[in-house]
Formats: sequence, C-alpha cells, structure tokens
Amino acid sequence: MDWRKDFDSIPEWERVEVSSIRRVPAHTRWEAYDSAEEAAKGGLSRNKLSLNGEWQFKLEKSPEEVGDFYREDAALSGFSPIAVPGSWEVQDFGKPIYTNVPYPWDYRAAGRHMIRPSLGDERQFPNPPYIPADNPTGCYRRSFTLPAHFTGKEVFLRFDGVETAFYLWVNGEPAGYSEDSKLPSEFNVTEFLRPGENTVSLAALRFSKSSYLEDQDYWHISGIHRDVWLIAKPALCIEDYQITALPDLHRGGGEVTADIRISRRPGFADCRVRLSIVDTAGQMLAQGEGPVMESAQYRMDCLPTANTGRVTLRLPEVKLWSPETPSLYRAVITLVGPDGAECDWESCRFGFKKIEVADGVVLLNGQRLLIRGVNRHDFCWEGGRTVSRAHMMEEIRQMKRMNINSVRTCHYPDCPEWYDLCDELGLLLVCECNLETHGVMGALSHDPAWAGQYLERAVRMVSHYKNHPSIYSWSLGNESGTGPNHAAMYGFIKEFDPTRLCQYEAGEPGKNVSDVRGNMYATIPRILQMLASPADSRPVILVEYLYQICNSGGGMEKFRELLERYPRFQGGYIWDWQDKSLVGKTADGKKFFAYGGDFGEPVVEWQNPPYMTNNGIVQADLTWKPVAYEVKEAYCPIWMEKPQNFSAWDTAAPDLRFVLKNRTMTQRGRDFRCEAVLREDGAEVSRWELALPDLAPMSETEITVTLPFSRREAHEYHLEFCFSRRKGCWFAAAGEEMGFQQFAVAGGLYRPAALQAHGAAPKLSAGNELLTVDAGALTAVFRRQDGALVSLQRDGTEFLAGASAPAFSRPRTGLDCCPGWGWHDLLAPFRDMEAAAQEPVILNGTDRVRIEFPFVMQGGIPAEGRLCYTVQESGVETEFSVSLPDSLPAVSRVGVMLPIAAGLEKITAYGRGPQENYVDRKLAARVQVWESTVSDQHFPFSPPSENGGHEETRWLQLRDEAGHMLKVRAEKPFHFDIRHNTVAEYSAGHEHELPVHRESWLHIDAAHGPIGGDMAWSTAMPQEYRLTGGLYTLRFILEIK
Repeated sequence: MDWRKDFDSIPEWERVEVSSIRRVPAHTRWEAYDSAEEAAKGGLSRNKLSLNGEWQFKLEKSPEEVGDFYREDAALSGFSPIAVPGSWEVQDFGKPIYTNVPYPWDYRAAGRHMIRPSLGDERQFPNPPYIPADNPTGCYRRSFTLPAHFTGKEVFLRFDGVETAFYLWVNGEPAGYSEDSKLPSEFNVTEFLRPGENTVSLAALRFSKSSYLEDQDYWHISGIHRDVWLIAKPALCIEDYQITALPDLHRGGGEVTADIRISRRPGFADCRVRLSIVDTAGQMLAQGEGPVMESAQYRMDCLPTANTGRVTLRLPEVKLWSPETPSLYRAVITLVGPDGAECDWESCRFGFKKIEVADGVVLLNGQRLLIRGVNRHDFCWEGGRTVSRAHMMEEIRQMKRMNINSVRTCHYPDCPEWYDLCDELGLLLVCECNLETHGVMGALSHDPAWAGQYLERAVRMVSHYKNHPSIYSWSLGNESGTGPNHAAMYGFIKEFDPTRLCQYEAGEPGKNVSDVRGNMYATIPRILQMLASPADSRPVILVEYLYQICNSGGGMEKFRELLERYPRFQGGYIWDWQDKSLVGKTADGKKFFAYGGDFGEPVVEWQNPPYMTNNGIVQADLTWKPVAYEVKEAYCPIWMEKPQNFSAWDTAAPDLRFVLKNRTMTQRGRDFRCEAVLREDGAEVSRWELALPDLAPMSETEITVTLPFSRREAHEYHLEFCFSRRKGCWFAAAGEEMGFQQFAVAGGLYRPAALQAHGAAPKLSAGNELLTVDAGALTAVFRRQDGALVSLQRDGTEFLAGASAPAFSRPRTGLDCCPGWGWHDLLAPFRDMEAAAQEPVILNGTDRVRIEFPFVMQGGIPAEGRLCYTVQESGVETEFSVSLPDSLPAVSRVGVMLPIAAGLEKITAYGRGPQENYVDRKLAARVQVWESTVSDQHFPFSPPSENGGHEETRWLQLRDEAGHMLKVRAEKPFHFDIRHNTVAEYSAGHEHELPVHRESWLHIDAAHGPIGGDMAWSTAMPQEYRLTGGLYTLRFILEIK
C-alpha cells in the first residue's frame, strides 16, 4: 500500500464522503477553439489531443499488490500492450462477470464487505461501503509528447469513462482520484507537465463503494472504456455555459439565452461574453454580448451570478427540433478579455424545442408527445462498453427503420458521442443517472450518509449534457427504491433545468421525485388503474415494457390502442434494444454469442438466468430478431384502421371505409405513399397506389377505398395498405416500407376440399405391433402402442422420419424460460407426456380404411383423447381430439407432431408469413401465400428458443429437389412450425450446441399459446390468449405426391 501514501491512510474507495480528489467540476464539453470562425465550423480543435491507442497494462489481484509502476524510473515488468479505450476483460485480462441483482462478488466469502444480519442465520448480505479484498486492479501507463502550442495554457486530462474508480499520476506525481464510471472525469494537470515527453499512469479498481451505486443489470467489466483527451485552455477562459433555446409557439420565432461562466482569474469581471448564432451553413443569424458579473446580486436567486454573464437573443424565425426534423443551430461563445481582445472560444449545437405538461399530457412543441421508445445500453458485442461512432450510427439507422423515436439511456449516461448523434439524427432521449442499488434495494436511498453521492451524480450528469436538444427528460436512475436522496436530486435538477422533465420509477415515487408515472412492466389493467386515479394526473410513460428474453414480445397492439384511447398514456420504452452477448469462442475458434457463465468467471448470476443479458429486439450484432418486425409495425406513425362502426356488411360492399391516422409530429399526408394490395386466397390479384389526402400531423380522417376487382364467391380476400416515404432519407430509401395493415374483406370464405375418394381399394394388414394400410401407391403404417403414424410412403418413397405424437410442449419462450420463473414450473408436466393407446376401432371400407385409437396421456397432466385416421390412395385424413382438465391454468400448445423425412426442405404455405408469428404477435405477418425453407424457419436465439411459428395457416406444402411433395390441409386455420430440431434439443445452451439434422419436425396445432410480453418472471398473460382446460379438436389431411 506504499503507493497510496500520497493520498490518505484510509482507502478512498471505501469512504462514502469521498468521490474524487482534484477533479474539475462537471461542465459542458470543451472544444477549445482558436477563433470564432473555427468555432462556427465545429469539429476537432488542435487544442485537443487524443490519448487513445496503445497503453502498457498489467492486471494485479488487488490494490495492495500494486507497486510503484507510476514512478518515471519504474521498470514495467510484466506489462503488455492494451487498447484504450477498451475494458480489460474483453481484451483477455481477467473475466467479465454478469449479474442482474446481486453484486458481482462471492456472497459466501468472508470479509467485512459481507454481513450476517441475524446471528441465527448463515446467510450473508452486502455491507456497503465495504468491498471485497479480492479487487482486481488494472495498472495503465503511456507516454505522450506535449504539443508546443499547449505551452502557457492550462492543460486538462479528461477521461470520458473509467470503471469503477481510479488514481491518476502524471510524470510520477499524484494528479487525482475519481469515481462515477459513466461520466467524464477531468483534472488540471498543468503543474505536472513539462515540455516534450510526459507519462501518464492510472490504477483502475474493479470494485469500489461506487459498485453499490452501479449495480446495473449488465456485464461488470473494468478499466478505461471511453476516450481519453488532453485539452489546453487559456487561464482566463470559458469554464461552462448553458444554452436555453425556446420557441414562441404562438407568435413564431424563438429566444436563445446563454449563461456563461468564466474562470475566476484576476480581471474576470472586466471581461465580456459574446453569443453568436449560426445556422448549419455557417451563416450568422444573430449576435449579442454582455458583461460578466463581479458577484452575486443581493437577494437574487437567479442567473447571472458571480463570474457569469448572460446574453439573450431573439430570432424572428426558427426551425423546431423534433425527432422527425432535428433542426440544429450552433451557438458560438466568445470571451473578450479585459484588454478587449478575444481570448477563448467554445461552441455547441442546439435546437429549439419546448417540453411542457398540460392537463396531464406531455407536449413537445405544443403537440402531444407519443413515445415509441426502447431502452439502450452502451454496448458492442466485440467491444463491450466501448462503442464506435460507426456502430452507434448503425444502431440509430436500424432504430429509425423500426420507427423508434426515443431512447432511455439505461441505466447511466451514455458516451458523449451518442448525444451528438441523437441531436443530429433525431432521437429523443431520457438521460439516466448512473445510479442503481438493486443489490441492497432502497437502503442507500434513505441513508443521509449517501445523499452527497446521489446528488453529485445528478449534478454532474446535468452539468455535462445540459445543452443537448435530444434530451427531453432527466432520470434519477433505476431500481434503487425511493427515498429522500432522490428528492434531493429532483429538487436540484428542476431548479437548474426547468425546461425538461425529471423522472424516476422505482417505488412508485410521488410528484416530489418524478414528473411522470413510469411503472415498469405495468399490465394493461394496471395502466388503466393509473389513468383512472383521481389523485394523480401525471402523464404515464412506461420506463420499461414488453420484456424481451428468449422469444417474446407479444401484445404490442394493445399499447397502441391505449395510446389512441387515453391522452395521458404516452407510450413507453421496450426492454430492451440489443442483446448484450460478448464474443465467446468454441473449441475450434468459432465465435458465438456468450453470456454469463461462458467465461469461467468466478461469479455467475445465481438468482436469475445467466443469459438475462440477452433481452434485446436485435441480436448483439444488430441482426433483427423476429420481434423487431412487430415493433416496426406497432410503432409505424401512419396507418389505416377500421371505423368504429365497421361491420361485416361494410366488407361486402364495393366501396370500403377506413380511417387514415397520421401520428407524426411534422409530416403531412403528401409526404407518404400508400399502395393498396388485394389478395385472393393469399395470392396478389391487384395492386394500385391509393391517393392520400394531405392529412395534417397528429390528425385523422375517414377515406373510402374502391376495389378495382370483382370478388368471387367461395374465395377468401384480404386488402392491405403499405405505407412508405415519398422521399428517401439517410436511413431509408424512397419506397421502403414503413408499415402495413391488412384486413379481411367479404366475398366468401376459403374452404379446403375434403379427401376425395378415388384410386385402388385399400388393404389392411394387422400385426401385433403395427397396422399397415396399402392404398394403391400409398402406404400408411400405424403403431398400436400409441396410435402413432410411423410411416407414410408413395411408390416406395418415405415421407416421414419417425413416429407422430400428440404435442403439448414447445421450446422455452419469454413466458417459461427459467425454473421458478413465470409459467416454467406450471408447464413442466407437459414436457414428458406420452400417449398410450387402447385397442383401435377399425372400419375397413371399400374405398377407405378408418382406424380410431382412443388414448390417454401418461407422465404428466391427466388427459384423454382420440386419434382417428382415414386412409385412401389420395391421402390420410387425421382427426385429433383431446380433453384437458378444466383446472389446467395453461398449456403451450395442443396438436400433433410429425417427423419429416430429410430433403423435404422447401415450404409453400397459405397463412401468416413469411415472418414468424403467434396469436399475440402477428402485426408483421400478412395472410398470404408465401415461400421459404425449413432451415430458414429457425432463428438463432441466444439461448435457443421457440421460433418459427405461423398462425392462421390454411395449407402448407413441403417439397424436395426431386419433386416429391407433402401437403397439409385443414378444415380450419391452424398453427404450425417446422424445424430441424426436436423440442427437447432446444434446451441446449447455445446455438452451436444444437445437433444438426437433415430431418425435420413438423407441428400442426389446433391451438398454440401466446409468446408473452409482459414480464418473464411473472404469470401475467392476457386471458384472451391463454390455452386452458377443455376440448381441443384438429382435423387435417396429409397428401403426398
């Protein structure tokens, strides 16, 4: 510990009253320009030197083992290169640890960081502020050459993110200490520098008392994970500034106020500050200047105060900032010194927007705000916390394509460049404080000793990011209970920045803590209860909903219905955007999506699934999951609906009435193109462009659509409307579909033909174990034991790969993925059920053979039913019925499984597709004739999960390269899926652990349960989708050619 003697004898990392030493107060990011002209252009100044790149690194087991590596003459024994920025665990130094609620250390280990609250109980609990003695510490060092033009200036060293705490030396001298890993830490290092070569050294601790405040559901990885900068500023300089730009929504134009703080150096009160507003083309729009205050005014509680100047400018015309039209301006701040010469320049982009709450509704620029949001972690699967600009731009591009307009930066402020991109490209942000104490719940939120830590994190967040127009709300953090420490944070933020909302969710806080009600994973009844409460009329914006784990995301259409019906319900943020898999490698070196437990780490999440990192609507590499298409449809801001008085009679008329809704904030009907498509029995028969009225933003109108086609009886018709942008934009080409809606229209229902009697008279051969029916070229074989169809041939070609069976289970979903969670234990009995048939009843006719197998299910839920087969040369008709107990709470599926022979790979089907879909998630799947392959039905979820379902299927065909075909037709629409793996095999932990088969397994379901979307750890499930006890029937025909 000798290396710490320059700081204090008590470790800072365990002292609640210490969060930094010599750290500069938080402020708007410095750009340090050399002139007003340069500031007006923006970009990187020569007064900022990046220290990113290769550093030397050594990982020690604890702070106590750290030597004097920071000394200039130290021998760097055992050091090796490391990339900065970049967490050390993703560069093969140490192991990443994932936890959700628990802190990332061993709860069984001895030490003062754990405590037994009850002497009669062996359980230990975390004991803040103490941390484990086993505390890996990363030692960093690099050299740099001080630019000659930095001489004579104040020089600052800025780290945009280091986890969780660090000590800093420059040229061997102690320069500072800092915690709060998701905000910049800046130090004035002028006194330690010399001309020419200099060294900077840093010791980063994996754990500190801040670990108790940073217990986010995420990977715990360490080190310098964001950019490092050396910045030069004059001694008398612009320290900070706050831009407030508000539009006048009634008279037009807007007002810009800049509050500018100057460093307290001799002569500061003799300075003046100048504000210039330029547009994106660099044209000057307005300019003004004002004095710098010498001291605070007596009995005045507003700006300007000491060493601060204020300049206010009014523009007669302004373009408003919104996520659809992110119009930006640039504010150039010039400091004019006591001698009248300009001496410092800063600039930032800003936008004119107004956030207010009226009658319990959040308004953006005077219009009701509709949040189509998603939660996002700073994450890249190959870089962990270190995310490149290109990756962030691709994230935003994909979000825009999904019609997402807002992001919550869960659960900490993101890297600075993210805010720049959201300002420019148009995403509304909830900027969240780096605060989550899930592992000790709300204990610290009520502890006055921790109040300073809470408040400081809020102050620093707002101070750093206050000028970004993309931010419409500040958040006090996540899952930390609610206590007076939150009220202190809220009070500061609302006084400092009254132009934005301030929100928080945990513990259902009152109005002294949150401007909105954001209950995460609120069910529809709970949302309606909140909206109906006479005691609380705050807006309702869910901070998290539609939890994504394994395969889920059902029920989105209900939230859109709420948005339309209740003005105070204004949307929410899906949990979450991206799977947080890190790169794992198989024994043969192939990459795979790795989650908790895949790295041999010392601690693995034990209270929740270790794959709980993977709950995004896109995979870790930004590949869209099937639910992403549903999000795109549900979030589409322009769509058609049936009128409220819509009836079956309307669909039979040649002129159909619909309601066109435009829920954009700035775009009109003329900005969009709509194609109408009419399908007969799933096939497109007509397509035409629909003339849209020039509908204003946030409005709707009824329109009439005339079908240019004569509908025929005994055929099924669907009409769909496909919306796109007339003009392309940076994230989508002109004509790229934004969303569609499809409606059934009358004209007769599709009815499949019955099994036709033709061909040779069938012959039945009855054995002790098998019943064989030969019907000309067709041969069907049944097993007496369980009534299974075990072989189906035509002209000697086998179409099956095994025995059929009743099916009641499916691979894991978001409803039942983990023991002890949700429906997992309730559905477990269905996984091992087998049918036992009774003596069959046989009817041997002249043109067909009918075999009926009564059966009972054994090994799980008591159930009985019957399988009835009718065989003739044209095919096999199967009638399946089963009675499940009335007391049954739920079942995943009720149907029949058929193993399919290898080679039958090509699919043609009439029903919802080609995207997978389920009873509660089918907005993105048209009813149509579609084609695909069995292989493409599988989606590589991590971990492997239920996938490839298709609702409302009328018929499907499976074909091989030789032309052999198996066709399934049913008397009523059915659910099906077909994959190259059995249900049991989907219990594998990773995609590469799934066996590879050429055969496939086809499920034909009389009913298939919901995929779920409320929350994985509860049994919340909409009643209308739930499959419970009762009688289920299914009748389908197998034809083979």
